Amino acid sequence: QNSYLEEWLPYKSRYLSVLLDMEAPPDVMACFVCKAEGAPYRCMDCVHRPLSCKTCCIEQHKLRPFHRVQKWNGRFFEDFTLWLVGLVLHLGHARAPCLAGKGSWEDAASHVDDEWEDIEESHQPAHLNPPDDRNYLTVVDTGGMHFCNVQYCNCPGSEDSHLQLTMAGLFLAMTKAPRTAFTFQVLDDFIRDNVECGTSAMNYYSKLQRVTSSTFPHLVPNRYRELLRVSRMWRLLKLLKWQGFHQQSPDPQAGELVLFCPACPQPGINVPDQDIALSDWQFARTFVMDGNFKAKHMLPKNAAEEVSLMDGNGFMVTSAPYKEYLTGTVNRIEKSDCNNHRAVNQANAQRNKLE
Repeated sequence: QNSYLEEWLPYKSRYLSVLLDMEAPPDVMACFVCKAEGAPYRCMDCVHRPLSCKTCCIEQHKLRPFHRVQKWNGRFFEDFTLWLVGLVLHLGHARAPCLAGKGSWEDAASHVDDEWEDIEESHQPAHLNPPDDRNYLTVVDTGGMHFCNVQYCNCPGSEDSHLQLTMAGLFLAMTKAPRTAFTFQVLDDFIRDNVECGTSAMNYYSKLQRVTSSTFPHLVPNRYRELLRVSRMWRLLKLLKWQGFHQQSPDPQAGELVLFCPACPQPGINVPDQDIALSDWQFARTFVMDGNFKAKHMLPKNAAEEVSLMDGNGFMVTSAPYKEYLTGTVNRIEKSDCNNHRAVNQANAQRNKLE
């Protein structure tokens, strides 16, 4: 590592010069597509960060509506957003507008949306100001939060609006008149961060807020609750898909959403599919009884209203027979006769907010 650092040090000033040069406009601000001069927009996510005019910027981003763009304001490149450039996300007609008219959310005018939050700050950066039209979408992506004008397919027989967005790779926070959507990429990224890095949903969304605006992260709409809810739904759909379930499949039974132990004998899979004595020692299954001291089951705030998406379909037992079993058991406090190891005493200790 040290030799690589020593090799790089002589170029430090040159690297810094390149970074500073990238903050200045070129001598001729020409659109990289049509070559028109006075092109003020540049995309921060496209290679080379090319300059473009309004028309070409919209055309180049019809399939990349969540790229981050900046606009030259005469002094510096300021954060901007594609909806302010004029980009509209058209659904159902391969990027083309629907000729059947402007689609809208069902009952959008009368629906009371509890995920909607008005942003009261009036003097905030342009890319953090939502459109005046309330029929827009707040999209959460790996590159941050974006406002997006959406036109839905309104043709006879077209899918519901929330399904049209799902087909476009956007997962809605609500099925009826939603205002928030998460890209498939950000949901997968959150799960990876959660598994590999132990990142909580709160910390992950705080990171997205800072990606959206490093200076004013507190002005970015808070969609933490929606991330908690949607990530649970996304995990369930991924498990159903991986385990071979589809729309005609019966509901999964106990343990069917997790992988069976590959080392245990399964006739026709890892042992010959014939009449064999599975009770023989070479086909015996071994069960290991141990405690998981990190699996903490918290008491829900509203247990009666709690919705379980995969009750008993994973590693944990179904809640109803489990609670029925507990009602017939006697809670005996076991005393430890060990001088140093206090695992038994810790197991009997009362835990706040634990079931």
